[in-house]
Amino acid sequence: MVRGDINRIDLGTAFFERIITGNCFYVDKSGFIEHFLNDANEVVLIARHRRLGKSLNMDMLRCFLTDRKDNRGLFRGLYIENRPVWERAHSAPVFAFNLKGMNETNYQLQLFLQVFTQFNDSFNKNSLSEEDLFKWDLYCGQKGADTNGLLLLTELAYHLTGKRSYLLVDEYDKPLRDTYQTGSYDAVFETVKLFFSAGLKDNPYLEKGLLTGVLRVSYEGMLSDLNNIATYDIFEDDVYTDDYGFTEEEMDEIQALVSFDREKLRQWYNGVRVNQKAIYNVYSVSSFLRNGKYACYWGKSQLLNMIAIMMNDDRKSAISEMMNGEQIEVPVDTRISLKELWESQDDYSFYSFLIQGGYLTIHEMFSEKSTATVSIPNEELMRVWKTFILKSFYPRQQKMLTMFDRADNLGLLALDIESFLSDSLSYYDLAVHTGEERHRVWERVYHVFILGILSAYTESSYSKPVSEGEGGDGRYDILYQRANSYYLFEFKSCDRADQLEARAGDALRQIDEKRYGARLNPSVPLIKVGIAISGKQCRVKCGR
Repeated sequence: MVRGDINRIDLGTAFFERIITGNCFYVDKSGFIEHFLNDANEVVLIARHRRLGKSLNMDMLRCFLTDRKDNRGLFRGLYIENRPVWERAHSAPVFAFNLKGMNETNYQLQLFLQVFTQFNDSFNKNSLSEEDLFKWDLYCGQKGADTNGLLLLTELAYHLTGKRSYLLVDEYDKPLRDTYQTGSYDAVFETVKLFFSAGLKDNPYLEKGLLTGVLRVSYEGMLSDLNNIATYDIFEDDVYTDDYGFTEEEMDEIQALVSFDREKLRQWYNGVRVNQKAIYNVYSVSSFLRNGKYACYWGKSQLLNMIAIMMNDDRKSAISEMMNGEQIEVPVDTRISLKELWESQDDYSFYSFLIQGGYLTIHEMFSEKSTATVSIPNEELMRVWKTFILKSFYPRQQKMLTMFDRADNLGLLALDIESFLSDSLSYYDLAVHTGEERHRVWERVYHVFILGILSAYTESSYSKPVSEGEGGDGRYDILYQRANSYYLFEFKSCDRADQLEARAGDALRQIDEKRYGARLNPSVPLIKVGIAISGKQCRVKCGR
């Protein structure tokens, strides 16, 4: 159900009361309250990628349950008003935490301040018994060194009201995502673990707990002590599937109010799957409705900085294939170890990270192999990936975007490609590790580099380079098509710089001898590009 004015879209707030009282555009997600309250599990963890409405849903739940203020008027006309759980509205103490502002230097103080503020906003300490006042003053004096804040808060609330409390924690994984590659990670991890365990495990003063975040962080054991927790993520969730993101049915209601090309909007902002069901990104669709244009609204986040650090040649090659619209099979684990992600560069954690972060989507899981077929979910994320690849591979984009400007002159084209490669690749990129054959390393690095750039090369009218395709009597390295020409790239490596000229010629001859262009349209010109490599030095020859 769509509420409010479709022309009043507030993208800057996650406060439910502000949305409703401001008559802002709102898609009724109050069914989430019913799902949560009917969930038999004492503690619930819901993991979703950014911009799907996690914070707004949590604040809606807070508004519904809290006994500090009667907010039932906000829910008049919504789905939840006529459900049996309506009797639990305005019924209990609710304490809502957001770990977004925590960092490696203030995490203890931030946890303390949030507990302190939650208590002061709800109660007067002068109402405490002498024993409870002593406990509270002792806790306050330690300024965060005591990790029993959640437990103490719910205990004091119970003594003051006779009711058990709801604990809501948003962005539970943010402190770990921010510190996983720093020396502070273990200390932050241990503090947050103890904080959650004290308040959420075997707490007699807890009615129910909710954690939300981006990642399902499990292997380090942060939540392993919570034997009362149920996890719902994009891999497995048949309870809260429709509570985050817009469904097709909700898009039907929106389209009845405003005209737009539904198929184009689906291509841009649909495609991330939860339990195999595709959903629309709330923030992106709302931004489109407000601005009236298709653009990348959510994809640029801190997660991209983490991804950049973890990229290697194989991962770059896989992403390049997916930028060409391919589905590929990758190793996937449904849980993430941030330590493994950083320390051992585990592919299972890496691809799970991309999937849970919303940058890839799953088409089919193969549990027996712990793999899945994945792809880039939609046009918005495709453009985010292309921008990311350009900046990661070659930060000086202006020169890259003019690489084919002089394609009519093959000599100048060769010089431009050669200059481009020489400027872009560093000795670090070409490092050879023990057990590797350096010629293969060099050829792979240049191959992946060119493939990634061409995959992200938005100026072309044909944006799907083919890697290792069949042609004639063999397999070429890369085939690329622009508006008026084919380009075939072949790479050769050599030991010495004085061999580069000859090896570039060998690469060109191989294209002819192996008849790599035999299956191409003969009416379209074919430009052959032979690239010879010797470490960071290269020589490029072009021919027709």
